[in-house]
Amino acid sequence: MDWGSFILTEGDYLLRVIVAALCGLAIGSEREARLKKAGIRTHTIVSMAAALMVCVSKYGFFDVVHYDSVQVDASRVAAGVVTGVGFLGAGIILNRKTNITGITTSAGVWATLGIGMTIGAGMWVLGIGSTIILLVLQYVFHHTMHLVKEKKMGRMHLRVREGDAAPEQIAAALTEMQVRVISTHLSVGKDKAVEAKMDVLFPLDFDAEKLVELTRDFPEIISIDT
Repeated sequence: MDWGSFILTEGDYLLRVIVAALCGLAIGSEREARLKKAGIRTHTIVSMAAALMVCVSKYGFFDVVHYDSVQVDASRVAAGVVTGVGFLGAGIILNRKTNITGITTSAGVWATLGIGMTIGAGMWVLGIGSTIILLVLQYVFHHTMHLVKEKKMGRMHLRVREGDAAPEQIAAALTEMQVRVISTHLSVGKDKAVEAKMDVLFPLDFDAEKLVELTRDFPEIISIDT
């Protein structure tokens, strides 16, 4: 065995996986900064795994292709990867009453898969270039919508003890403050206090002192974290 050639070849495969992981990390960082469910880890793993599987699909069966009875289709694994990521993308999309969220993140995961496959196939310029294009699209369109809506995204964690105030009443009070509640997750703690974790959009000029007023209007509120 020519160890020099072996190390160069295997090193090339490993470098493809590493570069694909870095591209996924860059895309995931942008998504996580937007408080999306699929962030750094999801995008990095998807991109890295896609590059790994394409490398196996293209180069993993060289030791058996010389047999007359063996036929290898290098595209079959790649096709299976594209099909499989559909389940992951569907899991990211959430339907809450009339609101559907996660479509852009799901599309981003799908695009990240394609980038990983591209780099795994050895098409470095196309894969890295697509990563840059995807990041630019996400950044530009997010900030365009940000300027139009004049809102900033954040999270709010409320703990409310039992009382007359229902979470819906508190949400209505937030709406009067021009704080838009995007999604809410409710749970009951050990002390029977209701915990509400909310993704919200704050006005750019939002004053945190208004949250103090909220605690005065609703004594049932134990704490508010943003």
